[in-house]
Amino acid sequence: MRIGAALRILGATGSLPLFAAHVVACLPSGSACDRPAAACPATGSATETGSDSGTATTGGTATTQGASTQDGSGDSVDSSTTEVLDCHGASLRIATFNVKSVGFEGSDEWNALGSVLARLQPDVVCIEELADGETAPLRALTMSLGWSEPIQADPSPAIGGELRNACMSPHAISRIDSYSGEDLSSDQHANDVGRDFLGVRIVIDDCAMGLLAVHAKSGQEDLDRFRRQVEFERLRQAIDDMHARHPGEPLVVMGDFNENTDDPSLGQVFDAPPVGLPRSYRLGSDIALPMTYDPFTTVSNAGLTAIDATHEDSSRIGTWGVSAGSDGVRIDYIWLDGPQLVDAIVYDACRDDGVDEPPAGQWLALAGDPVPCVASALASDHLPVVADITLLP
Repeated sequence: MRIGAALRILGATGSLPLFAAHVVACLPSGSACDRPAAACPATGSATETGSDSGTATTGGTATTQGASTQDGSGDSVDSSTTEVLDCHGASLRIATFNVKSVGFEGSDEWNALGSVLARLQPDVVCIEELADGETAPLRALTMSLGWSEPIQADPSPAIGGELRNACMSPHAISRIDSYSGEDLSSDQHANDVGRDFLGVRIVIDDCAMGLLAVHAKSGQEDLDRFRRQVEFERLRQAIDDMHARHPGEPLVVMGDFNENTDDPSLGQVFDAPPVGLPRSYRLGSDIALPMTYDPFTTVSNAGLTAIDATHEDSSRIGTWGVSAGSDGVRIDYIWLDGPQLVDAIVYDACRDDGVDEPPAGQWLALAGDPVPCVASALASDHLPVVADITLLP
């Protein structure tokens, strides 16, 4: 065990402290690696064949009411499929954040991400754009925050690149599944999801909730929209699977949709796959054509409702492309099925002054002191969406 020094970034006024790091053992004493998290090696490397011995290993088992096991990657897996907990109305904070890059331990990106997460203090956050080689820095970051081990999706196929989703929490969380096109399709040859949807489950105060982390195909060409809509058809199947495993439990879908609700291409009809799809792309035979492009309607038809988050004390909604001179666009979302929304924001450190300015609302009480404005730009080119919710009994 070690005590890290204060983590810093350089701002216009000099060296500014972000958060104090207290690094705990990465696994229980007596395990294969009981050294500080940063010293725990991420063995092996990810390949297109799907091997991933570098996936983060969880310390202990998740505190769910169902049995918890360990899967081949080491992630804590929730094996319960039918039990519904007697929820007593827990409240929790959730967040989604396309981090662009975790960065190496001690880098400006790593420090800034840690400072933002320490300020937000979510009960669970799911991130997008975790690179295959960033398992160890992510593990070190969560340990520095005093959180439990992160859970990662499986490596992406070649059509998805070397990025994947991950979820982290100060509480114990368990992995439901990492959903690929092959997993979700009735066609065993399907390869039509770029980055696996990551399903996890959290239990707080006897209230359980499922979460699905999403990072949809980017781009604005026909082939991008076609692939993106296919991924949302698969997401609908993942939602159905999560509901089947834990009937009656609330569910949250969140992540980078790479689409905004004002896109004039919404409603485009595809009668056939467009030209230019990757050589290894295989559309599952269960995807019916013609297919209408509308990711938002697809998720809405699955029974979920989008959160309408804005920047603190502002009407700005952008989560990407935001700057002093640009409002940006909203492409990162939180959708709810069951939880009751209390309040939500798009977090920008440059708007964070710790005060709920009138009119009341569009504001969340955060932990500690505001962080420097530069932290948001250093942490990512996206801004996180954060929501306080209540799980109804």
